[in-house]
Amino acid sequence: MDIKVGRNWGLFAAGIALIIIGFVLLMVPGLTLVSIAIIAGCMFLAAGIVDAYAYFRYRKTEGLSGWALAYAICDIILGVLFIVHPVASAVVIPWVCGIFVVAYGIFEIAAAVRFRGEMSGWGWVLFAGIVSILCGIAFFVAPGTFALFLGFFLMARGVQMAVFGVSMPQATIVAHNH
Repeated sequence: MDIKVGRNWGLFAAGIALIIIGFVLLMVPGLTLVSIAIIAGCMFLAAGIVDAYAYFRYRKTEGLSGWALAYAICDIILGVLFIVHPVASAVVIPWVCGIFVVAYGIFEIAAAVRFRGEMSGWGWVLFAGIVSILCGIAFFVAPGTFALFLGFFLMARGVQMAVFGVSMPQATIVAHNH
């Protein structure tokens, strides 16, 4: 077996995909916000159904409490609400995403500063962290522009991933068949 160093084309492709998705969000922001609410509703509903199934199937063997069922019911209710009322649900999504995006940006900036001398693309990480924080703040200040700023966030993250995919070597193990 040998170790081969090459490019991470999967990371590069994921970065390009995020750039494209971000561009779509910039072009059709109203439609995408309602779509995001519906997708989130489907995810909550599916998680609730799986959690409820797990509760009834494993409550005795795993010792699950009634709180596990309550959590499942909350997910189901939230999922149904998001699906039935996607426009109203879309109002909440920017604030929740804002919290996560700001936290993500803080971690990116901390990583860029920490690995400044050790990582060749640290400037892109710093840039993406700053864009993340600004987009997260924008989600709170102007939630109606959520899809636009989400598009910018995804594009910045996509550029970062694409650059890393090309610039950071990836080690793979190559097996020899003799």
